[in-house]
Amino acid sequence: MLSMTSGKGKSEFHYGRKRYDIFHYVKVGLLLKGSIDLISMIPGVEKKTVFNAVDKIQQKLGIEALNDYIIKDDELVRYRIERTLDESIEDYERNS
Repeated sequence: MLSMTSGKGKSEFHYGRKRYDIFHYVKVGLLLKGSIDLISMIPGVEKKTVFNAVDKIQQKLGIEALNDYIIKDDELVRYRIERTLDESIEDYERNS
């Protein structure tokens, strides 16, 4: 990704993905994990189901900061891998 910012007559070019500082990851983590934990406290709602819904939405919207956090969290990336594999197996069985 190439982006250009300008201010006070200067232009800066940024190549690649935007890097976030540790405080940004802490905020994203608290909001994401806190929300998932809170919603999963509702009887009959599983944590994995809540995460999968949030993850599908974030993938469609392309929220990089959220995705960057997810791929660094063992539990969340495990949920994503399981869901992706399950969807792939179902797709294969449906088309075979």
